[in-house]
Amino acid sequence: MSIQQKHVLARSLVFKQLPPSLEVKQALSCLPHGRFHGIVPRGKDSLAIKFLDFRSATRFTQKFRLLPRAPLLKDATIEYEASGPLPIEILTAIGLRNASRVIRVSSAIAKDIPESLIDDSKKCGPIESFESDKRKAVINFLSIDAAIKALDILRTSETYAGYHVYFGYDKKCDIPIPYPADSKTDLVLTDLPKGATTNELLRRLQSGLPDLKRETIRSIVFDEPGAKAFINFLEPVVAKIVYESFKHAKTSTGGVSVSWSWTAPSPISASLRMAVNVGASRTMTISHLENVEQMRRVLKVAKTFGTVVSHSYNPSNEKTGKTVSIEFSDIFSTFRAIERIGKDMASYPDLANTFVSFATSTNQVKPMKVLRSKTTKPETSQAQATSEPSSHPSEAS
Repeated sequence: MSIQQKHVLARSLVFKQLPPSLEVKQALSCLPHGRFHGIVPRGKDSLAIKFLDFRSATRFTQKFRLLPRAPLLKDATIEYEASGPLPIEILTAIGLRNASRVIRVSSAIAKDIPESLIDDSKKCGPIESFESDKRKAVINFLSIDAAIKALDILRTSETYAGYHVYFGYDKKCDIPIPYPADSKTDLVLTDLPKGATTNELLRRLQSGLPDLKRETIRSIVFDEPGAKAFINFLEPVVAKIVYESFKHAKTSTGGVSVSWSWTAPSPISASLRMAVNVGASRTMTISHLENVEQMRRVLKVAKTFGTVVSHSYNPSNEKTGKTVSIEFSDIFSTFRAIERIGKDMASYPDLANTFVSFATSTNQVKPMKVLRSKTTKPETSQAQATSEPSSHPSEAS
């Protein structure tokens, strides 16, 4: 088997001179795992495999060379094929929605899987395999693009109302390589328009990335004199996606430039990460307030922890009494406010009889439980000990 010289930044391989009777599933069973983006049959004797990036294509080739040659592929040749970078829409779906080539459908309404599922799936793109029983089905597409299209179509179809439709694990695709501890999570936006606000900045980000959850933004801080904004994300993959979005002009940049921050990544405390994992949102709820004046006091205190983008007041709740909900621009401001107000009653004695919690996130499964009750004793030192450590400019008090 021959392998042509690698094309610079090529993320596609083409297998040629395959047996005409060889099916895609048979060919894949003879190949090592890889970070596949798409598999494209070409004619009767060729098969193109597209990878998520050129490094994945190189690693796949190296592994393939080390494996014994399968009889079905003994006469095949491999060529690298020039290809551009992965489209930002696909990168976004993979990073923010865990997109794969596999779609799983399960019944949650005691009904069998519709017989039309296989035909509906084929309309979205070529399929490698389809498995189904009465209450669940697994569809393996040949490309992530087709799977993304199928997911969106099936979820909006009335035929599948009441069914769970979600991305499944691709057994033929390696788990993405974990990011090292020093991976970058901070971006710097420069040349911001005068008077730019947090909401305007978030709209710019989400204009090209509608799947971007604001809870993935750890903190935002403005440098008005320098027309800059520093954005710190919880995960490196999200920072990378936003960076690529700006670079490919998929985000409404309006002349704004993006670059990586030179500062070292800020550590993420275990308590903050756990809060996000179990459903923390950017909204803090304080209940059992006594009057409007106390609500105003809460709002004033909240603004000392970060940018408040909105708030609402409910004067009559049968279970929780008077309640105020305060939405921050980022998850860290919310976390810090709850940590301090919820535990440091010595500093906020007028809020000692209130309940403080994260509001339910619309993007998560579970809501957070309240962090303290009326009987909790002051824990000033503990609050300081558990506060988020950070060297990021947005977190300097």
